[in-house]
Amino acid sequence: MSFALSAGVTGLQAHQNMIDVAGNNLANVNTTAFKASTITFSELLSETIKKATAPTATVGGTNPQQMGSGVGVAGITPNTSQGNIVNTGNPLDLALEGEGYFVVSDGQQNVYTRAGAFAVDSNATFVDPATGYRVQRIGSVGESDGFQTVGDSDFHVPYDVAVPAKPTSTMSIAGNLSSDATLDTAQTQKLGSNTTFTTSGNTATGTTLISALDQYSGTLTTGTITFSGYKPDGTALGSTPTTDLTMDVTATTTLNDVLDFLNNKTNEQQTITITGTPTGGSFTLDFSATGTPATVAYNATAAQVQTALESLSSISAGDVKCTGGALPGTPVVVEFTGALAATDASLIVIDDTGLTGGASPAGTVTETIKGSATLGILEDKATASLLNGQIRITDIASGYSKSDIAMSYSGDGTLTLPGYFELLTVGGDEVKGVNIMTYDSQGGQHLLSGAFVRTDTANTWDMVLTSVSGNISQITIPNRSIENITFDATTGYYTGVTGGSSNPSEFVVSFSHDPSNPQTISIDFGVIGELNGLTQFAGSSTAVAKEQDGYEAGELSTVSVNNEGIVIGAFSNGVKKNVGTIQIAMFDNPSGLEKIGNGYLTNTANSGMPVATQGMTGGAGSIHGGALEKSNSDVATQFVAMIQAQNGFQANARTIRVANDILRELSNLIR
Repeated sequence: MSFALSAGVTGLQAHQNMIDVAGNNLANVNTTAFKASTITFSELLSETIKKATAPTATVGGTNPQQMGSGVGVAGITPNTSQGNIVNTGNPLDLALEGEGYFVVSDGQQNVYTRAGAFAVDSNATFVDPATGYRVQRIGSVGESDGFQTVGDSDFHVPYDVAVPAKPTSTMSIAGNLSSDATLDTAQTQKLGSNTTFTTSGNTATGTTLISALDQYSGTLTTGTITFSGYKPDGTALGSTPTTDLTMDVTATTTLNDVLDFLNNKTNEQQTITITGTPTGGSFTLDFSATGTPATVAYNATAAQVQTALESLSSISAGDVKCTGGALPGTPVVVEFTGALAATDASLIVIDDTGLTGGASPAGTVTETIKGSATLGILEDKATASLLNGQIRITDIASGYSKSDIAMSYSGDGTLTLPGYFELLTVGGDEVKGVNIMTYDSQGGQHLLSGAFVRTDTANTWDMVLTSVSGNISQITIPNRSIENITFDATTGYYTGVTGGSSNPSEFVVSFSHDPSNPQTISIDFGVIGELNGLTQFAGSSTAVAKEQDGYEAGELSTVSVNNEGIVIGAFSNGVKKNVGTIQIAMFDNPSGLEKIGNGYLTNTANSGMPVATQGMTGGAGSIHGGALEKSNSDVATQFVAMIQAQNGFQANARTIRVANDILRELSNLIR
């Protein structure tokens, strides 16, 4: 009878535990990421009354006779199945779909949870706001931008960190450049200085002295203006695009003098004429009566005279220009150009004693020195004028042009001159403009305007930088145009850039805040032989600047989390950056984890050690931002479990009552 009583008691205890487990599951039916537990029973050790016997030759074997002693709790095991995921709208709420646990730390130890109701504290640290435990990260994402601290696994949400500006270094262009479209009238190239000259705040005129300009400071006695660039036909103004003609300025120099230098510069000239009737011999030319004279035949042509002069040690190629016929019948005119443009022509010394033959005397070389109005450095290809305080350069002829000019100053005081000339109108019979906002190193915005112009070579285009808004120090002339952008004549595919004298695929701009560090902007026209960039087909020109990689400084506005657990920050400047990666822990036996309250678990000897990873990697599930995992405790299942526990409890209580009644009857036998 004692077996029945003790077995009933164990049954009461076991089913009481079953009710407790079901009650706890029901209590946590709305707890975030709660995992319901399941209780299992097992029979207690039985008392053996009679052991089993083996069969013999005469009788069969017998089974053992055992008396059970009751029931015990074999285990209470968590159900780690996935709970439902519900959206919350809070981007910092996280839910795991699949295996894995979030990792949080109190600074002493890591604990693990599926409850991802996280927030940011006053130090911009990602935490569990219920306990202050810090969410842990993995990897190096965000470290290079300063969002995360190297060597610190606490997750930082950079509401307190600004993203520095990034200067534009590349831009991509795509679309079509028409193979057959033409403008109604071919455009004439016009350039305008990006500096408006003023005097006392008013627009300067042609008669305004250089020294009276607001752009000048100091006392002007002597100075030099250097002109560089290209003529419309692409030839340099001087010997090279950046080593060019200079103009001396003084206190009496006006803007009209600058225009005259461009249009109608007055050069010294020397006319060499042979009088008499020489039949042979030669004469010599020297410069300043120094060095070795050059010998010239009595019947030399203008070209031979020029060669002789350029052979002198004091005269370089390009310093003189000889025109005229052949001596002795036709005079040869020597024009001083280049570095000698303002030199006194009388410095050339002539010795004619070497002439022979003919009547006596054989012949005499005479010279005439004069200043003559000749075409300026723009020659007859373009004209310079002053309009509303700006210098304008206008081509004489319409059509494709390479006109470009820049001015610089050295000498007394300082004079701010145009760092570049804007292309007001691009010359050509088909021109397609493009515009895109770019950024300097401080995040300043600049509207970069360019234009594609069809060249005189078939299936070839140039791209020119027409203007850049904002405070520009200089646009480097050799890097202002990208020349010879070519296309296949049959397919219209982009075939590359053959380039000119500049780097073939970049512009170089100097901004006033940092003039010593020019900013290079590389242009991507697409992959050669593919249709992902520029093309040349019939129809309209549709080329546009698609994107560039610069941006201004910004601050974090919002965050989101992708399925891999990478937190993505959206900043006020429109830039999105990866802030960091949420750490996920994996266990060989998640059921072996031990609950320590607050939805936290810790590893045990049977759970295995945690393996750190990230979402969608190493078997870890995907992470949902703006969502939470619900409890997997099912109300109906728990009600059924409670009914079963109640029935079991009542049955065991009846066992105890029946055993008690039998014992009472036994005790009544002696009455």
